[in-house]
Amino acid sequence: MKNYYIISIFLILGISLQAQRVKHADQLFEEMNYIEAAKVYDDYLEKTDKREIETLKNAGDAHYFISKIPQALKWYAQLYKIQGEAMENEYLFKYIQTLRGVQDYEKADALAEIYLKRQKNPMLINRFKEQRKELRDLKEESSDYVLYNLSINSENSDFGAAFYGDQLVYSSSKKNNETSNKIYVWNQQPYLDLYIADRTKNNGELINEQLFMEGLASRYHDATIAFSNALDTIYYTTNMSKNNKWSNKNGVNNFHVMRGHIVEGEVEGIEDLIFNSKEYSVGHPALSADGKYLFFVSDMPGGFGDTDLYMVQLNPDGSMTLPKNLGAQINTEGREMFPYYQNDVLYFSSDGHYGLGGLDIFQAKNLGDFRFSVPQNLGKPVNSSKDDFSYIIAENQEEGYMSSNRSMGKGDDDIYYFTRSCYQLMAGKVLDSLTKKPLANASVIIKNQFDTKIKTVMTDSKGIYLAQVPCNNTFLVTGTKNNYSIAVKSITTGNVHRDTLDGVNFLLSSYNDLVEIDGDEEKIKIDPIFFEFNEYDIRPRAAKQLDHIVYVLESFPEMKIKIESHTDSRGSDTYNLLLSQNRAKSTKNYLISRGIAENRIVSIKGYGEIEILNRCVNGVECNDEEHEENRRSNFIIVK
Repeated sequence: MKNYYIISIFLILGISLQAQRVKHADQLFEEMNYIEAAKVYDDYLEKTDKREIETLKNAGDAHYFISKIPQALKWYAQLYKIQGEAMENEYLFKYIQTLRGVQDYEKADALAEIYLKRQKNPMLINRFKEQRKELRDLKEESSDYVLYNLSINSENSDFGAAFYGDQLVYSSSKKNNETSNKIYVWNQQPYLDLYIADRTKNNGELINEQLFMEGLASRYHDATIAFSNALDTIYYTTNMSKNNKWSNKNGVNNFHVMRGHIVEGEVEGIEDLIFNSKEYSVGHPALSADGKYLFFVSDMPGGFGDTDLYMVQLNPDGSMTLPKNLGAQINTEGREMFPYYQNDVLYFSSDGHYGLGGLDIFQAKNLGDFRFSVPQNLGKPVNSSKDDFSYIIAENQEEGYMSSNRSMGKGDDDIYYFTRSCYQLMAGKVLDSLTKKPLANASVIIKNQFDTKIKTVMTDSKGIYLAQVPCNNTFLVTGTKNNYSIAVKSITTGNVHRDTLDGVNFLLSSYNDLVEIDGDEEKIKIDPIFFEFNEYDIRPRAAKQLDHIVYVLESFPEMKIKIESHTDSRGSDTYNLLLSQNRAKSTKNYLISRGIAENRIVSIKGYGEIEILNRCVNGVECNDEEHEENRRSNFIIVK
């Protein structure tokens, strides 16, 4: 009996200790000390068979919030094993994200389909399908991006680059002796400061780093900055305020976007913007090139997910409109962050759009009035199964910077320099000009301005072609197919990477539709070319038909012809021979005037009234219409 009581006491003590351990973990979690909370949850769950729903949620979240994705997946998977498809949307979403984070895309996609069906929103399902197909079509080995990890990166978090003339300003939690060494409990790193460094031109490396405008540095976070074109106005993110006036009722200092003016190398007139609030955070400011629009991130009420992208219009007097949510095309139930806007293209990071895992970088084109196209994933190597974000690109569209916490880095978040070969997609159809049916296996030949062939692509069974061409160039594009005419267009590409030049279509005419057989001869099929009585000038009615001859000759560049002209029977035979010869000559001259090379017209001949088509020979009375039928020209194909 004594042993029984001793065992019972130890069991009670064990249970009590386990309860204390969970309570301690929960307290750490509430304090947002996720690193320590994750350790205590792991220790507890490894030593007990109990699987309380809230504990599994918190254990998964603690790891999720510090980007420990495999560990978060372990506890979310156990939560799903208990709850199945009854799992709450928030946690099903996180479970899907952690599956992507370990590259289990097949299972993640299967669960995503379940998740999307719950939303009962066809737009979300269609977007999922479109983005998945597009991402699968992107091949890493054919990517136009090359990434370089910078030597300036530390073992802590370095991210959020912004161009500042020839220099770069970025955020970092690297240790320094010039500001407070307070530790941010969330990730156990120093608070973020802004740094400035010179950029090397050959490889994008950052050198000569120092704190950016030391007067800005506070005891808490100062990060993610944007500059006006004139470099005289700044917008930056901070959660430091006097007397903690930004603390909400839970004592959390929310982030604000501040504006200041640079005067002689110092920031003056720092002001709190109208959309800031102690009840929610705003941050990651980005300016349009013309300085008229400010984009930012916020978890303010009324959004679509965890954090959404917003914009305000800036007025010349410094005032601004109320924030506008960028809408469901951009924002999802997840996180949209780190906007960057250039050349009517919005770049941003998201874990709600279809991606490779964690935050992926997307681009969406402004179609007008800030209505955006379906966001496109930039694919590998820009994106990975980890967090990829804070993308900026230079005006030349060929180089830029981004941030990532991928495993190849030096620390937590690292800054990467990239080079890029900008390209666009040219798309269209090749059709039969008469039937409008698609022409399969037609060739689309693309040449540059120096007549150098860039590439040739073929149409599919639906007459559709797709070609990748460099940005900021002009091309001569030719559609052609055996036994068909050719068609040539001049196409100029813009500077929006991966934009699509759609509708570059070609109508080709079949050779058989343009010629007719007359005995042993092939002639260009044409309505009769009529001349006025006793004249050989090219009149408008004749010019219209001759323009068709020009079209045929241009469509078949190797074709050569001879011209034969005829008259009616009125007048003497000798006069009519001379008149028909002049008509043939004027016809040839017209074709040459329209750009047809003279050597393509091998001969001209006037036949006078030798070959009358109807009864109107000498001595037969005919009306004007009957005589007109004999005043004609033929175009005989000799090659």
